[in-house]
Amino acid sequence: MHPDIFTTLLSRYLKDELNAEELERFREALLVEENHELWKKAIDGMLQDNAFPAVNDGDTKERIWQAVNPKASRVGWPRIFRRSMAAAAAVALLISAGIYFYPKPSKKLPEVVAVQPERVILPGSNKAILTLADGSQVTLDSTGTGAIATQGNTHITQLGGGQLAYNVKGGTDAALQFNTLQVPRGGQFRITLADGTKVWLNAASSLRYPASFNGSDRAVELTGEAYFEVATLAEKPFRVKVNNTMVQVLGTSFNIMGYPEEQVTRTTLVEGAIQVKTDRATSRIYPGQLATTQPNGETQIRPDADVDQVVAWKNGYFFFYHEKLPGVMRQIARWYDVDVEYADKIPEEREFGGKIARSSSIDEVIRILKLSNIHVKLTNKKIIVQP
Repeated sequence: MHPDIFTTLLSRYLKDELNAEELERFREALLVEENHELWKKAIDGMLQDNAFPAVNDGDTKERIWQAVNPKASRVGWPRIFRRSMAAAAAVALLISAGIYFYPKPSKKLPEVVAVQPERVILPGSNKAILTLADGSQVTLDSTGTGAIATQGNTHITQLGGGQLAYNVKGGTDAALQFNTLQVPRGGQFRITLADGTKVWLNAASSLRYPASFNGSDRAVELTGEAYFEVATLAEKPFRVKVNNTMVQVLGTSFNIMGYPEEQVTRTTLVEGAIQVKTDRATSRIYPGQLATTQPNGETQIRPDADVDQVVAWKNGYFFFYHEKLPGVMRQIARWYDVDVEYADKIPEEREFGGKIARSSSIDEVIRILKLSNIHVKLTNKKIIVQP
C-alpha cells in the first residue's frame, strides 16, 4: 500500500466520509496479524508528512501504532487517535485483499465537469422495451402500471417498480406467440413468465420467450445476464439457451452471464440442480458450483463459486473479487451506459476486489477508481483509462 493512499483514506475519515459499514470492515481486517508490519510502515510514511504536524513526534507515533494494534486498549485515547486507527484499518483491508472499494452512496459529490454539462450520467434504472408477437413495441419504466396487452389467452401487466407479469386466463393457446424483453445499457427489469418463473434481467440483456408455454417443455433464449427462479413443473423442463450453451432445469435458482464481450458463458447454481449442455459435453451442476463454457463448447466446473458475488448485481451492488481491470470497466460501462477507452495498452495484470452500490453516482465511481490508483478521465459519456 502506497503511503499516499493511506493519507487519502485518513483524510476521508477526518472529513466523516466513511460510513459505519466501512469502519466495521476495516476493524475486522486488523485481526490479520501478518500484515501489521506493513501497516506500520504505511503509518510511519503518513506521519512524516508535513500535512499532519500535530502528530509527527515520536511519542504520538507510538500511540497511533498502539491504536491500530488490535491487542492494545483503545479506551480513553483522543479522537484523533481513534480516527487514525480507523484509517489504518482501511489500509489493512486494502493491503490484505488487493484493493477494496466501499463507497458511501448517500454522500452527494460535486458533479463531474463534462464537455456537454447538460448530458448528466446517471446510474442505471428500471427500463426496458417489450416487443410483442405482432412486432409492436412498448416502452417500460419504473412508474408505469396497469394492463399493457393481451397475447391470446395471456394478459400482460406492468406492476410498477420495474416489473412485468404474464397471467394466463383459461387454457393455453395452440400456437406459440413469442415476446422479447430488451433491457438497454443503463437499465434493469424483472419479469414473471406465464408459468410463474421469475427472471431478473441485467443491463444490456434481452430475453425471448413465449407468452404462454405449450407442449412438453418451457424454452427461452437469453442474451446478456439474468437471474432465474424457475417455477417447478416436473412434467415440463425449463430450458435457457444462451450463446452455445443450453441450461435445463425442473425448478431451481441460478444466474447466467453470457455477454458476447465476456467471451465465455458463466452459469452459477444457487439452489436445485441443472444440466449445462453444449455440442461437446453435458455437465450436471450442483448448488454453489460455477460452469464456465468456452466458445468451442468446452465446459469447466468450479466447485466453490461465490454466489453472493455472482448475484450482487440483482441485489444492487457491484461485487468484484480478483477481477481484472477490463472486467471492472465492462460492468461499469453497461450500468452507466458509458464507453470505455484505453489511452495505452489494457492493464491485464491488475486484480481488484470490492463492493460498490449500483446507486452510486458516476462521480463516486470515478473517485473510487482514482483512490485505487486507476487514472481515469470522464469526457461526455466516455471514460478514458490513462497510464
